[in-house]
Amino acid sequence: MIECREYPRIPIDLQILFSMTDQTDIRQGTLFDISTGGCAVISGISMAPGTGVKLLIQATELAVPITVHSAAVRWATHGEFGVEFLRLTDLDRSRLQRLLHVATRRPPSHH
Repeated sequence: MIECREYPRIPIDLQILFSMTDQTDIRQGTLFDISTGGCAVISGISMAPGTGVKLLIQATELAVPITVHSAAVRWATHGEFGVEFLRLTDLDRSRLQRLLHVATRRPPSHH
């Protein structure tokens, strides 16, 4: 199956905190790829496609984490799930662009 993605995916290795929109529990995961439209996360939590989530992406390159106030799980498989960003503030969107710019130039450390 060939995936047609709207945005190029960039491999990355970052901590991410997330919570389901209707819950207060904050969970932790590892971001392993990211684009302007979404990201993929490794986590022990099983997520169902369609679940609404809020994300906090922590990158050492950024002084302030990126907050994605509204996102939705689009796919989920063993210990991984993919998220589409639905709503970002302009400030968070520009932080995301900066992170993507930095990540594109840097080879991933875990390969």
